[in-house]
Amino acid sequence: MNKVLLLDFENRPINICSWKRALILLMKGKAVNARRLNDIESMIRVENILIPNVIKLTYKLAVPYQELPFCRENILVRDEFVCQYCGKKFPADELTLDHVYPKSRLGPDIWENIVACCKECNQKKADRTPKEARMKLLRRPYRPKDYLMFELKKYPEHIVRQWLDYFEAS
Repeated sequence: MNKVLLLDFENRPINICSWKRALILLMKGKAVNARRLNDIESMIRVENILIPNVIKLTYKLAVPYQELPFCRENILVRDEFVCQYCGKKFPADELTLDHVYPKSRLGPDIWENIVACCKECNQKKADRTPKEARMKLLRRPYRPKDYLMFELKKYPEHIVRQWLDYFEAS
């Protein structure tokens, strides 16, 4: 997973981009290596090219607010691939999405009404509310606020560790 953290002119994280996009920005002079030294550990190797894993734009940019897309993958990431009823962790393909307030009763497709759920718990709950099914939610579903901090959950820990300083400073 060759991803690069993109910082704005003032060293604030604004995006996570592909190594190809980073290379284009570097070659056009629109970005520079954000690290002071060309430390091998802060580089990613793609074929025979070394690319910094954090780059900084060389110009000011107004960054628009980014809304996190409402989709299956993001629901599973938010719930950490854990069934919100039994508390067991599952691979993505073994989880379903459950409407806390049932869809059969016009429960909406929104962040606050959808949770990750194993197939067994989903069948047990059926078209009832958790209270009616005598099942307890581990935590109330919510809409994630910070787009980039949420995106970090999708990357391996060793990559995130290299980027965290930039998030703590902003």
